[in-house]
Amino acid sequence: MPYPRSLVILCCALFLLAVSPAGAAEPMLVSGNPEAPPIAWDKGGKLVGIGPWLAETTLQPLGVPFVIRPAGTWAEVQARAKTGAIDLIVSAYRNRERAAYLEFSEPYLESPVVIVTKKGNTFACNCWTDLIGKKGVAHSGESFGDKFDGYIRAKLDVTYTTYERAFEMLGEDTADYLIIDLYPAIIYSKLLQVEDRIRFMDKPATVQYFHMAFARTSPYRDLLPEINRRIVEMKKAGTIKKMVMAQYTDWKKTFDQRRRFYSRSQVKAEQAQQQFDAGARDRGLDTMARFIERDIPYMDGASF
Repeated sequence: MPYPRSLVILCCALFLLAVSPAGAAEPMLVSGNPEAPPIAWDKGGKLVGIGPWLAETTLQPLGVPFVIRPAGTWAEVQARAKTGAIDLIVSAYRNRERAAYLEFSEPYLESPVVIVTKKGNTFACNCWTDLIGKKGVAHSGESFGDKFDGYIRAKLDVTYTTYERAFEMLGEDTADYLIIDLYPAIIYSKLLQVEDRIRFMDKPATVQYFHMAFARTSPYRDLLPEINRRIVEMKKAGTIKKMVMAQYTDWKKTFDQRRRFYSRSQVKAEQAQQQFDAGARDRGLDTMARFIERDIPYMDGASF
């Protein structure tokens, strides 16, 4: 007996769905800033750090398929989240522009934004107005919160470039100060072997918070309440702050192995760094403790 044509078409369609990968649910794509250790960085094609660790820790118990990997520069990652090509960003500051296309988790880590100068070129800097009339530099794609971003646009002269070029500009006196998150400041000053040539201003410019963030178009957005619950639990237990030190230590091991690769003026840079390190505790740990463990007031931006 011949089967109705509609039934044959339906059976064929079901068969194709069953055997075709396209018929399966796409795994969640998780990514982040590839140049922000110890929060997130690209280590040999793998995205590692506190943010990826937190994403994996919170997502695994939920039984959802996910892939964590680098997906271009920080600016490209944000653009792909805006189009929905990326489901979840592992670490981002919250601001109005991003909130239009991202839905943010509970904050999971405080991040002071610091002002760095070349040693010997330090100037008095107790509030944002002290930066007016001077040349600043910051990393491309960065936001330091709506209020400070607005102040930078309205009042300051700031160039956005790579971390490496930013530190070079300090060294060659084409920039008076660098605006940078605490963690990459510690990491890149060590990476570029300039710890002995820079100074952190006493007061952070502001304080921001790292969040995970879902693209508003992601089908996985409904996982956010459960992720938030787990973030709150881990913060109360002190797990995330312990992970900061663990990831810093992991990065430091990688850095020590590749130190020669990153050094541009090998002999001079290493000699200076060795003298700076001699008999001293790790400067990165000292700087982290200075801003995170102590009660330091932030700069007053109320004049804006």
